[in-house]
Amino acid sequence: MLTIKRRLLLSHLAVILLGAGALGAYLYWAISNQMLEAVAQRLLDNVRLVESALDVEDIRALGDRADSSAGERVAGRLRNAVRLNSDLASAYVVEPLGDSLRVLATSISDRQIAADFLSAEEIGMLHRGMDKAMVSNIRVAASERAELTALAPVGTAPHSYIVGVRLDADSLQRSLNLLRLSLLGAILFGVLLALVLSRLLAELLQRRIRLLGERCRALAAGEPLPSGQAPIGDEFDRVIADFDATAQRLRETSLEREGALAALTEANTQLEFRVQERTRAIEEATHQLKSEIENRLQVEALLAEAALTDGLTGLLNRRAMLEMLAQAVMASRGNGGFSMILADVDHFKHINDRYGHGIGDQVLSAVARELEQVQGDSRHAARWGGEEFFIVLPGTSLMDACRRAEELRTRVERMLTPVRGLRVTVSLGVAEMQPGEVLDDCLKRCDQALYRAKDAGRNAVVAARGNTFATMS
Repeated sequence: MLTIKRRLLLSHLAVILLGAGALGAYLYWAISNQMLEAVAQRLLDNVRLVESALDVEDIRALGDRADSSAGERVAGRLRNAVRLNSDLASAYVVEPLGDSLRVLATSISDRQIAADFLSAEEIGMLHRGMDKAMVSNIRVAASERAELTALAPVGTAPHSYIVGVRLDADSLQRSLNLLRLSLLGAILFGVLLALVLSRLLAELLQRRIRLLGERCRALAAGEPLPSGQAPIGDEFDRVIADFDATAQRLRETSLEREGALAALTEANTQLEFRVQERTRAIEEATHQLKSEIENRLQVEALLAEAALTDGLTGLLNRRAMLEMLAQAVMASRGNGGFSMILADVDHFKHINDRYGHGIGDQVLSAVARELEQVQGDSRHAARWGGEEFFIVLPGTSLMDACRRAEELRTRVERMLTPVRGLRVTVSLGVAEMQPGEVLDDCLKRCDQALYRAKDAGRNAVVAARGNTFATMS
């Protein structure tokens, strides 16, 4: 025979098991997803660190077989990266050659690289090409107990070499097994604790039900109530009279309730009609207010855009660029990390005087388009003032910035102009933000480099490295 106590325990046990199972499955799913995402992100950070530690010139020399010692240097850096991170199984450098792949160096000591060194998933990732670091399917690696791979292009675009690192499959499985055991232990402890609490609650409820039953039996038998309560006499006649009086009061209350319900229904109908009218008025007012707000937001957006962009070229204006430079300095925390280019259209006053300001504006717009082609967007380029343009290059070294400047100089020199026979050139100054340097000092160096480019005959690129200036073209 199942007592109330046993039924309570069984029902609580079923609820606890279902709840604990569902909670455990959800926790395992959520925590494992977070852990796998963290592992993938950590592997991406590792492949970026390995890529930054490699020398592009050594890899290029290894690919061209121009330096016999370059392979050992590259392999040494790969082995050092694997040795410093116990989770990494191996690292390698690959050169995509059309439809084929050539493994240039690995962290494995064996000098002979096996033909099946690359997995099918790695080959597929390499053939698809990449312009940033990416990681293979971590859930497939976790379920199939396979190695997880992260790939990253070496150097700046165009990317001719790819570096890859592999995470030890046993390391990933150990982390998942530890997570499973931890969750299982927590669930078992929770079930045990819930069962103890359920038993205590069942005993308390059973005791109260037993006390209530004793009181009911005592009341039915006319015995005194337990726990020293005053005895109850045989008052059945009085109970019947009280019951009849209570029934009469209930009938009268029911009639009153029906009348009140009818009045309430009528009032509710009138209220619904008024609410509908009020709702229509509110909807109309809301629609009108929404239209006014949308118009105001559009006007504010246009005003904000006009305050930050140059009306002629569509580039950022000087004020917006200064704000961007201040943010770049704060983001780098005084460690530099970006370069800048200041360009000036040569003999622009002569163009305005000879061909008119309309042609001059077209020349400025054409130069701005060439600048966007070199930079890739207009978010890091600005019209600095008059015929001067400014470009900020986040994460770009001085030499890479000089190559960008030379490309811009060449494109402007070759671009089509609105007037036959009109040849447009630009002079460019390049500077790199140094660690601990004040922004105004870097801007002054860039401006000085621009003036030296003009003094050198214009149509030239001059780089400022400290207090030294070098003509790059």
